[in-house]
Amino acid sequence: MKISIIGLGFVGFPLYISILGIKKKVSKVTGIEQNNFYGKKRIQSILYSKEKNFFNDKKLNCLFNKNKNKINITTNFNKASNSDFIFICISFDIDKNLKTNETKYLDLIRKYYLIAKSGSIIILNSTLPPGFTYSLSKQFKSEKIFRSDVGIVYSPERVVPGINYYDSIINAPRVFSSNSNNNISKKIKNFFSIIYNLKQSGLIEFKKYEEAELCKILENSYRATNIAFIEEWGLLSEKLKINIYPIINAIKQRKTHSNIMRPGLGVGGYCLTKDPYFAKFSSKKYIKKRIHFPFVDLTMKVNSKMHQRSIKFIKKAFVKRNIKKILLIGITYTNDVDDIRNSRPINILKSLIDKKRSICIYDPIIKKKKIFNSIIVNKISNINDFDLIIFMNKHSKMKKINFNKIRKNSFIMDINNILNDKEIEIIKKKTKNINILGRGDI
Repeated sequence: MKISIIGLGFVGFPLYISILGIKKKVSKVTGIEQNNFYGKKRIQSILYSKEKNFFNDKKLNCLFNKNKNKINITTNFNKASNSDFIFICISFDIDKNLKTNETKYLDLIRKYYLIAKSGSIIILNSTLPPGFTYSLSKQFKSEKIFRSDVGIVYSPERVVPGINYYDSIINAPRVFSSNSNNNISKKIKNFFSIIYNLKQSGLIEFKKYEEAELCKILENSYRATNIAFIEEWGLLSEKLKINIYPIINAIKQRKTHSNIMRPGLGVGGYCLTKDPYFAKFSSKKYIKKRIHFPFVDLTMKVNSKMHQRSIKFIKKAFVKRNIKKILLIGITYTNDVDDIRNSRPINILKSLIDKKRSICIYDPIIKKKKIFNSIIVNKISNINDFDLIIFMNKHSKMKKINFNKIRKNSFIMDINNILNDKEIEIIKKKTKNINILGRGDI
């Protein structure tokens, strides 16, 4: 069995490594990047990496180091022509104005569709607007390039970035649709049973492409809405001078309410910041009568501004205070992920940049050395040097901070529910200058 993975980014390369570790029934796995500066640079960074910890996930690192001599990646797209299965792991981008890279994405699929061998299956692993995959057949028929001998399946990634990335690849519940093609469906079920742990996770087949597409964007839109929902309740708690967190914990005791979110910086990363817009795009592109999405609009509007409340929250510390040295803890968009795409902590950093101040960033998992001329360190040896310390993320690789060394006049801010009760009590003994988002009792 020969497999090709198209796109070696945040989704494609971990998938490539996980499949590369399979010994039975998989004879060859080829990774393919775009033939440009970015693609070549990505391949160089993989092939000549001297890092033992290429990923934040121990299992992926183990597979990467164990199979490094077997890695077969290229910019030659023709190398996919003999593959039995071709995963497309390229992003379908969309912004708030519903502008997309649809043409570019379609061109890429067309390229692999035309060179694919007879009997092969192309698996669209991207998040797509409902209606897109079905429209491919119409598009290819209109271009007179439709092939009945090449299957197209939609099966979105459902990974959870971070320290358990590999487990989420292998064990996450899978959904797919072959648009009711029984022959292709049987092949996919057999293939997925080889590369995924379906006994634990299960596999759900939808009759229509649109169902599988909608499953993915509804899942992410629900989470984005849940994150936005809590914002006004955190603000209300602050005004009432109460602590919202034990209230949330009490609500979580009910299983039906266990996924209620906490106040914070809003959505970040690549997926949740864009996926809800796919519903609006589908309505515009594939449905005759437009549908309005007030919840989507409100969700995205609230999430885009949540970090601004944190900025105002932080800048109160500057009133009548001589703050020259700032320490930011955690700069990625969420815990245990080395991704800074749409990172709200980056927005916080931008808002604090001033020639009169120096800003240091403590983040042990990011590979960059600087962001906007602010130095990134992987350990804190001088916490007593800082006038303002802002907690934004808490990676599992972060070393324990000695809060007893905090200066009496230092200002401490937690804007993402990072500090626990014990840490808060230690800090309160050292300084009265502590503020926590969602807590009006401090």
